[in-house]
Amino acid sequence: MAMTIGAFILGATLPRVMAQDEPVYFLNGDAVVTGEDCYQLTPAINTQNGSVWYADQVDLNQPLDLQFTLNLGTDDSGGADGICFVLQTVGTNALGESGGGLGFLGTDFQPAFAVEFDTWQNSDYGDPAGDHIAMVSNGSVDHNAATAIAGPVQADAFDANIEDGEDHEGRVTWDPDAQIVRVYFDCELRLEGFVDLVDDIFFGQNQVYFGFTASTGGADNVQTVCLSANILGSAEQSYICPGAEVQLNVPSPDGMATWSPADYLSDATISSPICIPPEGLTEPLVYTVTYIDQCGIDVIDTLQLTVEEMEANVVGLSDITCLSDEVGVIGTSNFPGPLEFLWFGPQGAVSADNALATISQPGNFTLLIEYEDGLCTAEQEFTVAVDTVSFTGAFPETGYLTCDESTFPLVAESLSDPSASVSWSTPNGAIQGGGPAVTATETGLYTATVTNPANGCITEADVEVVAADAAPALSGGLVEPLTCLTPNQPVVGLTIGDYAPFGTGNLTPVVSWINSDNGTTMGVSPATGSIGPIIDAAGTYEVTVEWQETGCASSLTVDAVEGEDFGVDISSLTFPNILTANNDGKNDSWYPFLSDLPDVEALGVLTNYALRVYNRWGQVVYTNAGNGFASGTPIRWYGNGNGGDPLSAGAYYYVVDYTSTCGDSQSGSAEGMLEIIRE
Repeated sequence: MAMTIGAFILGATLPRVMAQDEPVYFLNGDAVVTGEDCYQLTPAINTQNGSVWYADQVDLNQPLDLQFTLNLGTDDSGGADGICFVLQTVGTNALGESGGGLGFLGTDFQPAFAVEFDTWQNSDYGDPAGDHIAMVSNGSVDHNAATAIAGPVQADAFDANIEDGEDHEGRVTWDPDAQIVRVYFDCELRLEGFVDLVDDIFFGQNQVYFGFTASTGGADNVQTVCLSANILGSAEQSYICPGAEVQLNVPSPDGMATWSPADYLSDATISSPICIPPEGLTEPLVYTVTYIDQCGIDVIDTLQLTVEEMEANVVGLSDITCLSDEVGVIGTSNFPGPLEFLWFGPQGAVSADNALATISQPGNFTLLIEYEDGLCTAEQEFTVAVDTVSFTGAFPETGYLTCDESTFPLVAESLSDPSASVSWSTPNGAIQGGGPAVTATETGLYTATVTNPANGCITEADVEVVAADAAPALSGGLVEPLTCLTPNQPVVGLTIGDYAPFGTGNLTPVVSWINSDNGTTMGVSPATGSIGPIIDAAGTYEVTVEWQETGCASSLTVDAVEGEDFGVDISSLTFPNILTANNDGKNDSWYPFLSDLPDVEALGVLTNYALRVYNRWGQVVYTNAGNGFASGTPIRWYGNGNGGDPLSAGAYYYVVDYTSTCGDSQSGSAEGMLEIIRE
């Protein structure tokens, strides 16, 4: 704002238009209205205390320039205590302690900033002898405390006494860019204070109340301040919607000013005309206004009024998800503050702090923004939806640790959405690796968590990893002693215990045998596939059974021994000389016997047995050895011929060649007469 003295700028904020009966200032304690925008803060009575506050807050992010008139009373030597200009956030009912505290002392003003116009020396507060000006804060007037900011300095550069019954022009300015507070007294700059009001005093809050406090103690004075209703000048740049009535203002002490142009103004010759901008304007309204301030200086200000439809917008809109059951949104507008934000929606669904709202339920909502107490309004409807879509995956219900596979891979067989993320956890197992595919190294319960990364919704699936590493349970298994009669014996009684860890029937055994004595398969047949193979040689045999599905195996040994009669002496081999082939159950077949070993079946110990029977004419009527009389199989002969027909009764001649490998190898021949009887 060029060539400006006494102009108040509040960002793009316009002073609120007051109704005719609406108060501009609020009074507390002993303060009373004396007329013509003047307020007596204390009468000339001991221990009085009063305050007066402007109705609206001001924005400390913008420059501030306030002019006012102070009267500190007429009693110099016995007068006290002074007046404070105060910025505070408590409200329009704030009031401190009386006496030397100037109505500012106390916890009501924490936080707060004050410029004191002090008329009494309180040595314990570090006051000088003359009436002085100082900057203090946070409810303290002690110049020696950490809350002191600047000063004290003598109020009037030329006179130590300001309790002279005269009106004195006061002025306080605030430059937020340079962070400087300047104090003028009777149009002279008396004190500068460097302070960050927003951050250091008000902890980041920029909207504050301004006003004045005063008090008396054991000494007193009539102390007054004059504050006009138009003390706040309109902002250098302001906003308004078409058709709204806005009051423009400059702080002209006599209420007179000249505005140019006069378009849309109710009166272009007063300090506070009403402006009603029409629709259809494409350019801002720019007014130049001239007036005389309270120091008699000509002031020329330029005010720009942007006329446009007000807009309401909602920022940060999102769905309610599994990650957050609340949605935080911010209301914004093309209009500057101060704005009032009103939120509407389902019962209990919205909690709001002006522009900030938290929505805890889905539904349809409306944001209504009011500018300058409804001077302009804008509305925005919006919807909050719920996104709780979860993804799933296909996982095996059970995993198995086997002898072939001592770990089990944990991985989704399929996912309902390729963007799903998978993580694994276990309360009692052990996981190797990380991410969507890991390995279980121990039995236990494993949980797959499938997450929709867009909304945090999850589903879970459990995989039970169990042991399937039991070896086959083998028991039994024996071989009867090998004898000449039974030189080949099966393994009997060997059993494999049932085992069905997969729940789909018993596992498949893979059986193999070896001769433990020589590490080969000699003496056992078949060497694979059977739990009852034939053993044809004495020795120790090992059977190994492996589960085909798991690779787990166990072994068992079986001993095969030779019986006591495995070696037989056939030297006493004797052949009968008669055959009674009459089917009477006695001597119906002809075969040799061992006269020394009558309990041993002779044919059972013979390996080869070539029998030839001749008739009386020397003809071979029967043989089991073929035409070449090769070695034959030991048999019982029933008196039949080679064609199978019974031979006639009578005398026959026999010749037998035989061998035995039961024990030591033995051989021999026998011949003689044989009588066949058929009666």
